[in-house]
Amino acid sequence: MSVALFADVAFWTAADGARLALRRAPAAGRARGALILLHGFGDHSGRYAEVAAWFAERGIGVWALDQRGHGRSPGRRGHVSRFAQFVSDVAALRKLVGGEESAPQLLLGHSFGGTVVLRYLETAPEGVAGAIVSSPFLAVTMAVPLWKRAVARALLDLLPARPVATGLDVAHLSTDPAVGQAAKSDHLYHRVMTPRAYHEILAAQRAVVAEGDRIAVPLLVLLAGDDRIVSRAASEAFARGLKGDVSVTVYESFFHEIFNEPQRARVYRDVERWLDHVLAA
Repeated sequence: MSVALFADVAFWTAADGARLALRRAPAAGRARGALILLHGFGDHSGRYAEVAAWFAERGIGVWALDQRGHGRSPGRRGHVSRFAQFVSDVAALRKLVGGEESAPQLLLGHSFGGTVVLRYLETAPEGVAGAIVSSPFLAVTMAVPLWKRAVARALLDLLPARPVATGLDVAHLSTDPAVGQAAKSDHLYHRVMTPRAYHEILAAQRAVVAEGDRIAVPLLVLLAGDDRIVSRAASEAFARGLKGDVSVTVYESFFHEIFNEPQRARVYRDVERWLDHVLAA
């Protein structure tokens, strides 16, 4: 039931007037929580139907956003003028959700969505019951070639919104080849990033690491042991250096999209235990 409802797309107006796409999966039965879900870079909310259904079946209503420049939301693909716009969208969406549901609010961000969630938690997290980040994008696995960085710097002033191929290999999304093939044939999935977005994301990554001590809500960090897209080492070092109620789990041999791995039942079991802990508190 929830998966079918999740296919429907609505539009809402962000703080700056942008019309952004949103999918919902209402909680089955009594609502225990309301979850805002943020996808990765180049991704879109429609690829998270199974995740949304899993939460909805456990009484957690899901609100999944197509972030700016992604999915069915308007805007140039892979572009943003300021990273703060992504953070502002979370704040605005939380107000919308709060007006519809009185249940405790939770955040879930995957990859780039995890970067947005972490930055949000460092700036304006009041009222968030807890957050989950999976494979957060704090650094890439392989160093960006010097020539590519030089091109990005040159284009930043000349052509800041010009799309540049990221070079992402979809075969590295999951150990299940079907996941990569599905992403490759998905017309809403893109593999480009503009120089301005690249510059803004690098700055946001540095800010996340520098201000991690501001995170004060229960946090679950889920890492792919064999991540070939983002740096597991960077994410793990950051997560294990945090204070407070922080849980870190590494899934050895998993690729980047841990919720799309054949053995993802392990991930869901860990998430369920964490949810029981956080919502009980």
